[in-house]
Amino acid sequence: MKSKSTAAPKESELRLAVPEKSQNRLKRLPLLVGSGVGRARSMHLRSTYYDTPDGALAAAGMNLRIRQIGQRFVQTLKIGSGWQAGVAERIEIEGWVREEHPVLDLIHHAGTREFLTRNGLWDRLETRFVTDFRRVSREVRFKGDFGEALVSADLDLGEVRSGNRSVPISELELELKEGEPAVLFELASAIHRTVPVRIEYRGKALRAEQLTSPPEPKPVRGIRPALTRGTRINEAAVSILKACQVQVAANEAAILESMDPEGPHQMRVALRRMRAALGMFRAFGEPVLTERVRAEAKWLATALGEAREWDVYIDDLHLPVERALGAEIPALKELRGLAEARQEIGYRDARAAVASARFTALQFDLGLLIESLSSGVGNRGLDHLARSEEFAASRLEKRFRKVRKMGRKAFNGPTEALHELRLEMKKMRYASEFFASLFDAKKAKVFSKAAARLQNLLGYANDYAVSAHQLAALLEANHGTQAQSLAKAAGVVIGWHGAEMVQANREIQDAWNRFLDAGRFWPKAAV
Repeated sequence: MKSKSTAAPKESELRLAVPEKSQNRLKRLPLLVGSGVGRARSMHLRSTYYDTPDGALAAAGMNLRIRQIGQRFVQTLKIGSGWQAGVAERIEIEGWVREEHPVLDLIHHAGTREFLTRNGLWDRLETRFVTDFRRVSREVRFKGDFGEALVSADLDLGEVRSGNRSVPISELELELKEGEPAVLFELASAIHRTVPVRIEYRGKALRAEQLTSPPEPKPVRGIRPALTRGTRINEAAVSILKACQVQVAANEAAILESMDPEGPHQMRVALRRMRAALGMFRAFGEPVLTERVRAEAKWLATALGEAREWDVYIDDLHLPVERALGAEIPALKELRGLAEARQEIGYRDARAAVASARFTALQFDLGLLIESLSSGVGNRGLDHLARSEEFAASRLEKRFRKVRKMGRKAFNGPTEALHELRLEMKKMRYASEFFASLFDAKKAKVFSKAAARLQNLLGYANDYAVSAHQLAALLEANHGTQAQSLAKAAGVVIGWHGAEMVQANREIQDAWNRFLDAGRFWPKAAV
């Protein structure tokens, strides 16, 4: 390393959390040991991280550290929000320093330097935390189905310390040295099949910050991808799938560490959006991988379904009735208790799914698909290089025509037809949200508002239909002395919402007409 600072274009790494019991197995894993280039290197690394008392660097997506390597010190400034599709992508500015004290002169980039000196920021830097770990590092040459790469595999074992608090470090960092980024996910999947790991989205700096201010796990809503006109089809697919992947990952903690009903709901929304996107873009990705991701996303959504369905029953259907009639019908409280017991089972199953090795395997496959679409590896033909506006218009037109046709039949057919219309409306709405930024914003907003109202009303009708099956299951499992009073309470819930459905059906018809009146926000295209 030169004495002056150097700026790397980008650092691409995949960070994996390793269970303590698996550390020795990973050290001896033939996949890493047998594919190694040269001997493994072991070193003790102690790093001091700096920030202002109010965390100005962290808020700006930066972290500044000085790492001691033997008797020498290297300063590193990392810039970037962290990860995309599980891969950390950051700018690094680093150089040797004489002592454990930050040196501004190593940072030459004008914009970065201006930020660091604004309002005396640099002068307010102080030690925030220390990482202390042993790194066993080896370079691995790995060849997968999507290419070949040279990867630095670094096993870090130690701890992060902040004041009198600490948290263990047990992770494997796979850093791309040369080759295709997609291969990082192929290598991670191969490791995972022998030594189960999980993607660690939090860097050491963030984990240290969370030592002093532990975050409350909160559900996260999805972000609409901001596509621009002229975007290539594969670029649009990557942006959309990354948004879905981020939403899945962001709701992991809310499911594992809380009973917030929005956790399973938001992850299921992300999975449905993902499956809708994969259906539209299936012609551009590697077929076997694409179908595997779709199937596994369906598995996970199903695993989360029981928790979500009981959340909806309790919060949206049961509690309004109990609040109004609970004093007159005490059995409503007992009925809710039975529903909450089923809800607990649903959350247990949801947590087991999200904590499973299968969940991590899905994340690796999704990351692999995103990276392969981004680079063009595995794409069939050159159609993926076409502009996305024409593609979007054709897909939106296809969805719109199908919804319109189904709607005409649904309002004169059986209840199941409305359920099918609801499912198709979801796909229509997801597609419109994916591509809205490519067309007239005002028209897209009108369409989105009309579609959302119709979907919400159809959702209520479906929740009512599902509740009849849920209550039947509860009553079937309870034949004791309270069976009669519980049956009466269940009948009250069904009757209450049956009366509400009379008005809801009128509103559904009105919402359908308004949806048709909203019309297309995309140019009518041949399908």
